[in-house]
Amino acid sequence: MILSVIPTPFFGANCMVLLPGQGGAALVVDPSAGVLDSIKAVLRTHDARVGAVLCTHGHPDHVWDAAEVSSWAGTDQDLTPSPVWVPGPDLYRMDDPLAGVPMRPEALDLVWQRPEDLRAVPGSTFEPVPGLRLLMVPAPGHTEGSAVFLAEGDLHVDVGGETVVERPDGTPWALTGDVLFAGSVGRTDLPGGDEVQMRHTLRTLANAVDPATVVLPGHGPWTTMARELESNPYLARARRIG
Repeated sequence: MILSVIPTPFFGANCMVLLPGQGGAALVVDPSAGVLDSIKAVLRTHDARVGAVLCTHGHPDHVWDAAEVSSWAGTDQDLTPSPVWVPGPDLYRMDDPLAGVPMRPEALDLVWQRPEDLRAVPGSTFEPVPGLRLLMVPAPGHTEGSAVFLAEGDLHVDVGGETVVERPDGTPWALTGDVLFAGSVGRTDLPGGDEVQMRHTLRTLANAVDPATVVLPGHGPWTTMARELESNPYLARARRIG
């Protein structure tokens, strides 16, 4: 699995392009604003097209260009956009992601376009593009629908073309969105946030996720579950308080 991380100017959110192999269909995760050219460059490098879009939750810095990116799936003969997968409890946010959320960077000209083919992420393992199977774990607390996505297999991660992770087949890895960061966790003071739910979510993740898991968050650098279990004060507090 080739996973290219593209840091964005929209509050530093990480957009990611996942490619099960050279060529074929790619999954674009959290297509924030300001990085359309960078996403296209990754697709060109790997001779890939957009097979689907996945949003880890419904905040604007993780969904803003979902409609545009999903439209790249079409050809001259078929202009049908690719599906945009969103955790079910956050689907309502796709009507107006900025509603009630103080997140409008002055440097970005933001005009919202609702994706045509919105779908709720299944509550079990699903295959958004051929060769990539993900398990959604509901992880409320940052938003009602915030989720973590688990997978395993060979993993190559690059940031700006520089390799940062190279792991063999069988490696567990996770897309944690704005639930778990390196040394921190997502905010609970935005609409849809809930500190008690977040604490329960963190306790579940601490107990259920393999410590060997490579963690790829929605902001900031990659980490591992083992590293977070050792040093993340929010995980420690959640385990202690319950």
